[in-house]
Amino acid sequence: MSCILSDKLKEETFIRMYFNPKKENYHYAGLKRAYLDFNRTLPIKDKNITDRQKKIEETISYLNGNLKRLISGDYKNQESFDRAHKKLCEKLIGEWDELSIGQAQKWINMSLKYWLLMGESRIEHIDKNPEFFHIPIDRNVLEKMLGEKNIAWSKMSEYGKYLELQKKHRKKNSGNPPIIDEIKFFNETESV
Repeated sequence: MSCILSDKLKEETFIRMYFNPKKENYHYAGLKRAYLDFNRTLPIKDKNITDRQKKIEETISYLNGNLKRLISGDYKNQESFDRAHKKLCEKLIGEWDELSIGQAQKWINMSLKYWLLMGESRIEHIDKNPEFFHIPIDRNVLEKMLGEKNIAWSKMSEYGKYLELQKKHRKKNSGNPPIIDEIKFFNETESV
């Protein structure tokens, strides 16, 4: 028996259910979802919810413009993308000083992952450089993908240490872009 739902309709429904894009703003929806993936690790310094929400919205807007530039850049190799990624992590922390390198990379890398999953038809230029995208580092990736048990991803403060973890995965030479390895890992692995 054939399925009455087309793959396109299934995809669009899953995207709407998970990301809840408003007015077809898929960029914002991916950034917001990525924020929710790490925000539990943020210390709450201010108790004013209105100020906090304003800071979140301003930072999402800032990150949106910078990530659009990142995905549409002309990178000759992994090292040139890595330099742009490092600069963006540092700029993001400069924008919101409560963030660590671990939290900044998680927000950036999960946003790129979500945008990639949404596809080129929704996120222009997302298919231009995905072979250079970094894997989002979190507890599952650290322990089960990289074999690192004593690193708190959300407290990572040195970009060099973070980049060592990316390079450790790249040395596996799976034949896939790293982000594809991470997506497969996510689909096949139970959470810690």
